[in-house]
Amino acid sequence: MYIKKSYCLFVLLLLLLQSCSKSDNLESEKIHIGVSANEVNYGEMVTFTIENVNATDIASIRWDFGDGKSSTEQAPKHAYTLPDDYTVMAYVSFVSGEKKTHKTIIKVTAKEVEAGVRSSIPASLKEGRYQVCAHRGYWKEAPENSIQAIEKAILNKIDYIEIDVRMTKDGKLVLMHNSTIDKVTNGTGKVSALTYDEIASFYMYHGTELTTERVPLLSEALMCARGKIYVDIDMKISDYRAVYEVVKKCGMLSQSMFTVYEVPNAAKLVNIDKEVNVFPVIYSMEELDQYMSLVKNLSIVQFNPRTWKDEILNKAYNNGIAGFMNVYINSDETPAKDNYRKVDEFVKLGGTVVQTDFPVELKTYLDKLNKN
Repeated sequence: MYIKKSYCLFVLLLLLLQSCSKSDNLESEKIHIGVSANEVNYGEMVTFTIENVNATDIASIRWDFGDGKSSTEQAPKHAYTLPDDYTVMAYVSFVSGEKKTHKTIIKVTAKEVEAGVRSSIPASLKEGRYQVCAHRGYWKEAPENSIQAIEKAILNKIDYIEIDVRMTKDGKLVLMHNSTIDKVTNGTGKVSALTYDEIASFYMYHGTELTTERVPLLSEALMCARGKIYVDIDMKISDYRAVYEVVKKCGMLSQSMFTVYEVPNAAKLVNIDKEVNVFPVIYSMEELDQYMSLVKNLSIVQFNPRTWKDEILNKAYNNGIAGFMNVYINSDETPAKDNYRKVDEFVKLGGTVVQTDFPVELKTYLDKLNKN
């Protein structure tokens, strides 16, 4: 009899434990964040709710949308302006005194820029006209690698901007040429040793003048350029996939090209996406051959001055590859002082895109040739 009672008590206890466990699991599964869509296009409105709970049971709620914005509404609506993966947190306080935290992920992307809005880079290179690239944006009128420098280039109808990309301590991609922020901001330190929030707390210099510009995210720069200007991305980091993914999320793959200085780095990009616009800097005929073999859709290369030779240039041109050259960059020489001699040399050598610190002057000069 004693054994039977003990056995019955054991079974009853086991059932109670299982019941509590199931109840706890059901409770944790029952209340969750509800969203109108987990994957949206930038600018689209997303509605957030707390599911499977009576509104009257909630004393208060605070939403963190993951982009610096928040709300205390029970069912808020929110639109994201930049493509990214956002972790949304809901901090819920119940009338009973209980507090719970819930989270979900929202993936925000932008559709690829359509040909009807702006031609792809490879297509534009076949238009038979000279094009200009603003080195680090139009930095003569704004801080280098800033949103304002991009906007100034767009305003002046420049064809390309060149930007430099680095990664912060917390994995954010920002525009910065040097390894430190010392030269262009009122802060100090290595980009890789600072979080994005730390870097964004400083202002950018234009010459000696401190402006209200902040160091931009790569995604901010791409969305500013989207459908308006082509982007030459000079990657100062080895994580090419991270850069590629941001460009893809911003729908700017057809409008951007990735600068590479070594064949193995071009191979990294091709392994990620065979259609990506690889933009190699050429130092020899051997390198040109290697890039042509590796990148099947190679449409443009940058010729180092030592490769401004007929044999190398003609091989590229005969294979449908456009030439990109640098003139008046990081130099005291100006187009006016030089009487545009270097631009004339660029034209004589058959170049298509010229990168410079004087984009407006060169555009004005080359536009006259484009019209002839």
